[in-house]
Amino acid sequence: MSEQARILIIDDEPDLLSEYARILESEGYSTIKAATGHECLRLASQQHPDLILLDAELPDIDPAEARRRIKTDPATADIFIINVSGSRPSAGDRAEELEAVADGYLAKPVEKRFLLAQVRAFLRIKEAEAALLDRQEKEMLALGQFTSPSQASISAQLFGAGSLRQTLPEIFNEMVERYGVLLDLALEERAYKVEHNVSGGFVFLVERLGFLKAGPRDVVDIHSATLKKKAKESNPAKAQAYVEEGRLTVLELMGHLLSYYRTRSMAAHRSVGHRKQQSASVEGAN
Repeated sequence: MSEQARILIIDDEPDLLSEYARILESEGYSTIKAATGHECLRLASQQHPDLILLDAELPDIDPAEARRRIKTDPATADIFIINVSGSRPSAGDRAEELEAVADGYLAKPVEKRFLLAQVRAFLRIKEAEAALLDRQEKEMLALGQFTSPSQASISAQLFGAGSLRQTLPEIFNEMVERYGVLLDLALEERAYKVEHNVSGGFVFLVERLGFLKAGPRDVVDIHSATLKKKAKESNPAKAQAYVEEGRLTVLELMGHLLSYYRTRSMAAHRSVGHRKQQSASVEGAN
């Protein structure tokens, strides 16, 4: 991804802006430069970079507000952010701790090796997520061929035959509530090193989704609706942490749903084979 990756750099100091761009471009990255927070928001929405290098001091907008807008806007929520600051958030404040968990940080003066290490790490994560989602959607589409022809298949949902949000809004809203609870638990596990049975909750949720013939689009709909709801209910730092933790939970939910359909397709294969054996036995007897 490194040769095509686009990085949006925001800093109101022209010399630093040029220096960051020089370092990144020397490694094959494409850069987009902005000197203000509002310019950052506009470029993030219009050009959708892979990564944002965000200065902690902007002349026109609080950087925390800029982060909140980026992370709560569905059009830009998947963009990784690395904060460039003179110091990390102070310990003891829960919102700040959650934000520290969610974001990457670089301390000024930024050294080339640390800048490139963070950029490469975040881009590898982004690339891995994209590859996993693509593979899961393809596998789920293939597994959908084994569902009953009398019911809406996964493939039909993928190609627009209807979604849970449209056809079963009450159940969809219930799924959003359940997923929101799991997202809360997952965030607490990560930030405070406690243990919750999040995986068990995903299994229960997936059983209902599988019964309803849900597909990847339904998972993404539930995930997006949950993040919008959390954004309205939370302070900016926690809303941002929800978005970052959601990168992992949506993949876990998709993986559980894929396993559900894979198991079902294997059972269908065994059932078909058993019926063929019975049919052959009857014909042989006759």
